[in-house]
Amino acid sequence: MSEDNNTGSGNEESQTGYVDIYLRFNDDMEKDYCFQIKTTTTFRDLFRIFNELPISLRPSVFYSVKPIGFKKSISPGYLTEDGNFLFDYDSQNQTVPIKDFDELINNNVWPGQLIIPEWKFNDFGFYSFVTFLICWLYTDLPDFISPTPGLCLTNQVTNLFGYLASRFGYGHIADLLLEDVSSPVSVTGQIFFFVFHLMKIGIIFGLFYSGAVNPYTIFTLGRNVQKDITKEQLLELGWTGTKKATIDEYKDYYRDYKTDEYGGMVPAHRAGLFNTMKHLGCELEQGEGYNTPLTKENMIVTFDELLEQSKQPNFKLKLCYDYFAELGLVFATNVENKQSSELPEFIKQYRRYGLLISNDKLKQIVKARKGLPEPEPELESKQEVEKVEEIVDEKKNDEDDEE
Repeated sequence: MSEDNNTGSGNEESQTGYVDIYLRFNDDMEKDYCFQIKTTTTFRDLFRIFNELPISLRPSVFYSVKPIGFKKSISPGYLTEDGNFLFDYDSQNQTVPIKDFDELINNNVWPGQLIIPEWKFNDFGFYSFVTFLICWLYTDLPDFISPTPGLCLTNQVTNLFGYLASRFGYGHIADLLLEDVSSPVSVTGQIFFFVFHLMKIGIIFGLFYSGAVNPYTIFTLGRNVQKDITKEQLLELGWTGTKKATIDEYKDYYRDYKTDEYGGMVPAHRAGLFNTMKHLGCELEQGEGYNTPLTKENMIVTFDELLEQSKQPNFKLKLCYDYFAELGLVFATNVENKQSSELPEFIKQYRRYGLLISNDKLKQIVKARKGLPEPEPELESKQEVEKVEEIVDEKKNDEDDEE
């Protein structure tokens, strides 16, 4: 490659920006992982993640090892109290398939939008597994109703273990196993054993079908994937290791974070935290949030224009790039005085929960979207404060008793 080409490549690299997206693993909304990708990254590049990460990412063993495509979630989402967005519980039901894998991701999604892999169901693997379980169940039918009494797969396996135990010098274990198999069993015992076997088969099937047991080689010839992956390779993939919080996780974290910030339950109560928790954030509707069409008209709306729109009745929060720029500016302001060693944790917190401290402009937009009336100044009654203090004292006493 010539020197000129090298220079050109360097200039192009320096002009490349980055954007955060979220990718759902295992078809599980509690596993929406953040990836920091280049603005030049295409949807086809996302397949590398599933080729190189040494973990099973499919919904269960009954699906293809790698996705066959992608779709972006256009569910509006949930607006947090400080202006960020979480994915709502309908995020997997409102989607648009990606038709051209060579399209740039940055040109097709809003910053922080959710991308969901599409998986192909493995019919052969599913029916093979079900057939095996049915055959196993048949062989363990009670002898008094079985067309082939004595053909018990469980007993055959027990005999095999008994033989192996005897072979390797564990005769006492072999005797116990073989004695259990050879002992006559009453009709009641056979029925009890078969019911237990039914439950066992159901549990095994449930574990595999739900993805609780999810190895990636059971119905495939294996994956050409390395067992270990370096930090540099993870960074190249855009891996951040941060999962997006669910709405419930956010609410719990917000309550605990603000309680600590105020210095305890009593100061938090006096500051109105519990009233805030009653109407924390809001669910967005069609046409707003991540359901905002990615058109030039919406992209170029300025933040000042959005502020003016928020003054209108029935305000709907349509996304624009300036809004995300404002979120980033507030985050940068919040961390500008932090130590460099603290930054990774703050970035992780931001990617998981969004902002927890915003500015007046963002508060105005959130308040307008929630559509709540201006709260009147609240005077805490002596009884309310005493009640909270009593709860705090009880909690402290419980902690002292445990110590």
